[in-house]
Amino acid sequence: MPSTTTAVRSSLFLALSMPIAGSAIADDFAIESKESSYEQAFSISIPFAGTLIGDYDAKTNPEGTQTRPGLFGGSGNNPIDYSANFELAAAGQQSQPSGSIDADLSALEEGSFTINAFEIDVLAGASATVSVDLVMIYQTFRTYSPFSLYPGGFEIPIPLQEGTVTQMTLSSQIPTVIGVKESRDGFVFTGGLPGILTMEGDFGTGPQPFEFPVILPVSGELIVGTEESRLEMVSELSVSGEQPVDFPPFEQIPLSLPTLPPGEELADLLLDGTVETFTSDFELSMSLVAFAEVAGSPADFNHDGAVNGADLGLLITSWGMCEGCPEDINGDGLVNGADLGLLFGDWTG
Repeated sequence: MPSTTTAVRSSLFLALSMPIAGSAIADDFAIESKESSYEQAFSISIPFAGTLIGDYDAKTNPEGTQTRPGLFGGSGNNPIDYSANFELAAAGQQSQPSGSIDADLSALEEGSFTINAFEIDVLAGASATVSVDLVMIYQTFRTYSPFSLYPGGFEIPIPLQEGTVTQMTLSSQIPTVIGVKESRDGFVFTGGLPGILTMEGDFGTGPQPFEFPVILPVSGELIVGTEESRLEMVSELSVSGEQPVDFPPFEQIPLSLPTLPPGEELADLLLDGTVETFTSDFELSMSLVAFAEVAGSPADFNHDGAVNGADLGLLITSWGMCEGCPEDINGDGLVNGADLGLLFGDWTG
């Protein structure tokens, strides 16, 4: 079983311009990237093991490097056993996230609302550069074309090119009900959102996905208005732990080693290996601003954001047969007691 420790501090503020009583409530919030920010610092350690071998091939690369185990003897191009550790790190990278949050606010007066789903693209389609370090332990071996001796049995740092994180998202696991209490300005709430932090990166072995389960505690306030919904969310997240992974074995990854003693030539090798676990340490800081349009009450005939005496007067004026008129709320061709009941159901005064 993976061992994952999650410590999160979050504050959430929602400014929601919408009516409550009986009205259709907008619940699909689009994150405004220009007003949102995301900052991350993380490190990932990926142990793996396998073999390395020269890139010599009698037909396609007869001038390539050959590898042979030990100090003396042997012939041909032979695999060399190794164990290694990838170290990936990114510090203080910033972006402007995008995405959406689906919140059902229809039960506010009953004391709760529901976060149905959220999908936050923290890189907003961009990519992030990651430093990549590789430390290997291998048995003593020699190379030919060029000639070099590589003493084994201790850690050897291998210089690599930088890697790239191509995708990072925070997404929901299940719909979550959050309790609310009335406040002077609207509603206050606290709760926790189960989610998944997903990252995909290319670190020299092709695209690889990583997933981290998180619990995102949230707290904040709902303020009720009329036309536009605004959501502001600030979160700080710290995640660390070890997990098993299901990576396919990687094969023939090019790796160039400097010769020993150092010279101008490089020994060109091919790396095979497997990965079974990884450990991680993440620090995330996120500030989101999101907007949603509000579907007003069909009984707000004059579109002033309220259902009151002015709308009642318009309904009474249209009383009787009124095919297609807005005062026929239930669409039966008549403005009568049924429509009057719907109007009073959305009454705001």
